[in-house]
Amino acid sequence: MDFKKLGEMIIKKARKWGAHEAEAFLERTKNFDVSVRKGEIETLQKSVSQGLGLRIFVNRQLGFSYTSDLSEKSLDDTVRKTIELARVCEPKPWQGLLDLAPGFLPDLDLFDPALAAVNDEKKIAIARECEKTALALDPRLSNSEGGYFGDSEREACLVSSKGLAHAYKQTRCSFGVYVIAGEGDNMQSGGWSSSKRFFAELEPIELVAKTAVQRAVEMLGAKPVGTQVVPVVFDRYYAAPSFWMGILSAMNGDAVFRKTTFMTGQLGQAIASALVTLADDPTIPRFISSAPCDGEGRITQKNMIVDKGVLKMFLYDSQTARKAGVVVPTMANRGGYRSLPYAGILNAVVENGETTPAALIRDIKEGLYIKGMRSSGTDATTGSFSAGASGFWIKDGALAFPVDGVTLGGSTLEILKNIDRMGNDRDMRGRLNSPSFRVSAITVGGKKA
Repeated sequence: MDFKKLGEMIIKKARKWGAHEAEAFLERTKNFDVSVRKGEIETLQKSVSQGLGLRIFVNRQLGFSYTSDLSEKSLDDTVRKTIELARVCEPKPWQGLLDLAPGFLPDLDLFDPALAAVNDEKKIAIARECEKTALALDPRLSNSEGGYFGDSEREACLVSSKGLAHAYKQTRCSFGVYVIAGEGDNMQSGGWSSSKRFFAELEPIELVAKTAVQRAVEMLGAKPVGTQVVPVVFDRYYAAPSFWMGILSAMNGDAVFRKTTFMTGQLGQAIASALVTLADDPTIPRFISSAPCDGEGRITQKNMIVDKGVLKMFLYDSQTARKAGVVVPTMANRGGYRSLPYAGILNAVVENGETTPAALIRDIKEGLYIKGMRSSGTDATTGSFSAGASGFWIKDGALAFPVDGVTLGGSTLEILKNIDRMGNDRDMRGRLNSPSFRVSAITVGGKKA
């Protein structure tokens, strides 16, 4: 099936039958997922899905519908139904398709043709081997939450009455394992995974298994500490990305327009330490979170969000930007053909600093090294920060003992401005990528002294 031709036919019919603007998003996805526990398969799923998501505008009235039936009759019915939906909706002046200059999608090398040749038995064996390897590494392991392998092959095409006709293909694959160490009241879990566009670039099974085990056993014997104000280091894995997710959620452009975020009024202001530079960059070749175009068809580019501590932009899609009356680069996600586009980052990247991981803690007399957070911490409305955390207590410049059952508290803006060291250890792994960093002082709440 030629998605471009099909999309052009759908748009032609939509215009003929009364649509002023129309956009067809066509998608086909093949998925494989297996999970194993104690060597036995627990779930095994294979699926092939396809569908159309159709946006139609009539006099600034929006109609949206989707279907998984791509037969001619179903598509005709979907077009007519969506036009009818648009006509009964309330018109809004900011609604309409994005005006884009003609252009060609960049080749970011996101499709692995060799993935299709990897048979199911091989994928199941990887999940089994990862769990088996992990369980054999340390006698303190008491149980397993399972190993897994998953992959997908996706073809997408966006065609609009504005002249867009973007088609692209991408693959992704991942595997990992989660294990449990200890017994009774002294149990800790840990996991690790590897996700890539290309099967051959997945990390070695032994490395993934070893990292998962280390993350579990190193936390055995964790305990809370007394409430105090100390320097806090956010580890590059889990802790730092969780923190930045909370910051980015407060930068939603529509929330700024409605004045329901503490970031309102902060554009152009220094909201963080000059050590902080954060961009959205989905243009990295072969990277797991890259994309040639966003959910509205805009060819992707690197957008600077925070530059040396100064807030440079909020996150808008075309609708929220028009609503707010701003002319800015927009960034739209799309959760598949069943979803409308919505504003948000595609691939957030915090720039490396110059401090080694060891130097982040070397001059700390008493402090906390966070490896995990139970939430992003930031209340987007008020700017208050509160999150449960676990990690290690720092004493005299070294990790002393594991810590759990503590809560971090304070003001998000104060925490951002108190970042006094930025690590040089960023490891690009997913949608939020950050080096480790240090905050000079945060209130750590734990047991009563």
